[in-house]
Amino acid sequence: MPLCAPAPRTKLDARLSDGPTTRATVRGFLLWTGGRGHSRPLIAPVTSTYFAARIISKDQRWALVRHLVHDEQLQVADRAAGLLLLLFAQPVGRISRLTTEHIVDRGDTLALKLGRVPAEIPAPLDDLIRQLVERRNGRAATVPLKEPKWLFHSTYPGQPIDPHTLGRRLKAIGVPPQLARHASLMDITSELPAVVISRLLGFHQSTGDNWTRESQGFGADYAADVSRR
Repeated sequence: MPLCAPAPRTKLDARLSDGPTTRATVRGFLLWTGGRGHSRPLIAPVTSTYFAARIISKDQRWALVRHLVHDEQLQVADRAAGLLLLLFAQPVGRISRLTTEHIVDRGDTLALKLGRVPAEIPAPLDDLIRQLVERRNGRAATVPLKEPKWLFHSTYPGQPIDPHTLGRRLKAIGVPPQLARHASLMDITSELPAVVISRLLGFHQSTGDNWTRESQGFGADYAADVSRR
């Protein structure tokens, strides 16, 4: 016997019209009750909020990850930047300003201080970052001693790469920065609490809260819906 009876249709319709936050909550609740047999299967419609309309599918995101992992013809800096965006939802502006001071290299593992707690970096991204460090150290004789040790340096001495330049380079290898980052945020917030995301990835907790609400409105089936647009 179901633990809870579904609300009358008129009440559900009223709640769905209350706005995107309420709509996402209702959809998540219906997916939960239907999936656990507490009610007959009920699914609220997916609506295109600002965030959801600017996202690639989960399948597209992981296809891009595999492309950057395996294509050794691409520049190391572009592969590393793209994976930081796709796996850790780091914005291009923040990636462009990473330095060797953000790295915690223990030999067998490598972590990045993106937030208050260093985030462990998986292979092969860890080796790509080590290559950027080695390249930076190889320039030591030609850069000022007081220059921040940028991982993604500009062609101009002492400067990090311009975020707009990095964004264009990512687009050129098939990674749309904003759409890909939104997809990464959607996946991450569907799996981790907002407070954990804030500590690991350096976002304000309200950002995690916003994306958690978005992910609750889509669940595991959002990728199929997005891919059909």
